[in-house]
Amino acid sequence: MSLSTFAFAEDGIQSSLLKTGGALAAILGIMGMAVAGYFAGKSYDSYTGWERHNLGAGQFYKRKPFLKDQPTYGVTEETVRLKWEENWFNRLTTIRNLLYPPDGGEPKWAPSMGMETLPEPLKTFFVKQPERYKLTLKAFELMKQQTANWENFKVQFAVADAWSNAHASCYQDHNGEFDPNRFFPPEPKGPPEEWDFRGIRRDKPLPFKSPRHASQFIKKIAHTFGATLVGITKLNPDWCYQGFLRGVGFGSWDVPAHWEYAIVTVTPHEWDSFYVNPTYGTSYDAYSRERFMTGKLETFIQELGYPARSHVPPRFYDMVTPPVAIDAGLGEEGRHGLLITPELGANSRLAVVTTNLPMEVDKPVDLGIMDFCKKCKICADKCPSGAISHKDQMELVRGYKRWVIRDELCFHTWASVATSRARGCRICLAVCPYSRKNNWVHAISRYVDPRDPTGLAASLLLWGQKTLFKYPKANEFLPPPMGKNATYHEPPDWLRTDKWFDIPKTW
Repeated sequence: MSLSTFAFAEDGIQSSLLKTGGALAAILGIMGMAVAGYFAGKSYDSYTGWERHNLGAGQFYKRKPFLKDQPTYGVTEETVRLKWEENWFNRLTTIRNLLYPPDGGEPKWAPSMGMETLPEPLKTFFVKQPERYKLTLKAFELMKQQTANWENFKVQFAVADAWSNAHASCYQDHNGEFDPNRFFPPEPKGPPEEWDFRGIRRDKPLPFKSPRHASQFIKKIAHTFGATLVGITKLNPDWCYQGFLRGVGFGSWDVPAHWEYAIVTVTPHEWDSFYVNPTYGTSYDAYSRERFMTGKLETFIQELGYPARSHVPPRFYDMVTPPVAIDAGLGEEGRHGLLITPELGANSRLAVVTTNLPMEVDKPVDLGIMDFCKKCKICADKCPSGAISHKDQMELVRGYKRWVIRDELCFHTWASVATSRARGCRICLAVCPYSRKNNWVHAISRYVDPRDPTGLAASLLLWGQKTLFKYPKANEFLPPPMGKNATYHEPPDWLRTDKWFDIPKTW
């Protein structure tokens, strides 16, 4: 055999081997992809939807290293239960109904009559704090001006207004008035000992195998109803308002015995509208979803044979929700007075379902968030009304340590932005460094900062936040002439009226 013939034969063998090897590799690759696809298909993590499924393992921050027996808010030996009139919206709504009765009748009160003629408990509240009375009257003046100014902005922000009103339609009619006929779940009509049991059809509750089974099961069900995060705690009676109870009215009342456990659900605002000027967003976005998901959870628990009641801001609740969420291990209170979670940051809207269903409770966590807030102060710097404290140290409120929020001033911004009616602000939530979508940079930061005993990581992260990210000045968030409708992020195109509609652009 000549050398050329041998070389030709060798080339043929190599070619055959390469073809055979390639075919085997292709077969193995296909088999590998099939196996991987099968197991991925069996995993909740593969059902990504909007980047990840609500039961995906990657969604939840690993809290185990940071569990504590006590929450991070400081507690003195003597604590005091919260009063109904301490809630700004309760005061605002009461005065509004006196000025503009829902039945369309004549006003039952006027500012010229003075604070001494207000009904209790508002009279006592304002007599003790007359400055807050003045700030409250200022809020009504701003709301009137806001309505008048809307004529200048109603074309520019028509889509944003329609989007907000669509979310609010589960509360309000087209004139912005609360309409009980639209409510789900319906507002209580009777004491909790009757109303919370109304949907029970079983002779006795369906027994769980254990409190742990109950906790895990209820969390899974809450996720299927739309909750992003869920925590469970024993309810601290101090968080329940005294002086008024839905379904009963004004008067002294004890926290019902069957409000033993609190299931806390968390959902974020739609991220793109959350980051921009308050004119584009709305608090009804998240709260309307919270109302539906906790209403369904209330019904579901009653169907199992246990009493249940949902509590959903902005008005339909019998307790203050952030400390309940803190007790349930979901996060910590920020300088702005709201919950910060490691998953969603301050973009965390809350609701609670109370029940006596025995469940394993979650422990509170210490993620260093309150320590971070002591250094940060971005939310206080960017609040247009100066409602957020700049103090380094927290103050004592009803026996608990926290930063005090001047809620009347907070609402002044609500009533000043270019919207058809006051529907929230959210600037402090949007500029919070914790309020970031889950990407690898944020994931590393969340891992390193709470594990750093020196505080250097927090200082470095804050330096990067304040150096690399541009923030408008606080007053620039307001509309002209006070500001220029500045925005932290550019509005999404789906909220820009001029993008979709044939209108003259005059702004």
